[in-house]
Amino acid sequence: MTGPSHWRAEAHRHARRLVTLGLLEIIVGVLIMATPLAGGLAVTVIVGLGLMLAGIFRIVAAFHADSFGSGALGFLWGLLLTVAGFHIFTNPGLGLLSLTLVLTMVFFASGLTQIIVAFKMKPHEGWGWMLVGGAVAVLLSIMVWRQFPFSGVYLVGTLVGINILFNGISTLVVGRAARKLTATS
Repeated sequence: MTGPSHWRAEAHRHARRLVTLGLLEIIVGVLIMATPLAGGLAVTVIVGLGLMLAGIFRIVAAFHADSFGSGALGFLWGLLLTVAGFHIFTNPGLGLLSLTLVLTMVFFASGLTQIIVAFKMKPHEGWGWMLVGGAVAVLLSIMVWRQFPFSGVYLVGTLVGINILFNGISTLVVGRAARKLTATS
């Protein structure tokens, strides 16, 4: 069953999932913005754990390397990741400041990418929201950079919340557009 009616049913089913995902992202974004310090510290702890796990996996993989050179480099990279992750995990306040700088760069790059994709989507429905989301990400990254380190403690949670909120809005709008397209086909 691969005809047009099957395609429309699949597109409609995925549109429903996009709408649901968009709504969940909006809720999570608002919750994180309501508690920015807790959200920022939670993100910091998760990043620290992730780095530690990645480092441990690298170290284990280094012992299975075919050569001493690649094994040694893998071991050193794994050790660096593990130590950095442990430092961030055990010092979430300092880790939060570090993440502030990293997120500032990520949001700036993400915002520019969203702006470029939005103009490529134009005039399709949802392109305007994607453009707004990209512009918001770029502006927020500039604001954090200008006020660092004073704003860093609270802004990681706020930035993550705003970013999730706008991703949720654009996902919701695209999902609704896909649902509308499949309903009229």
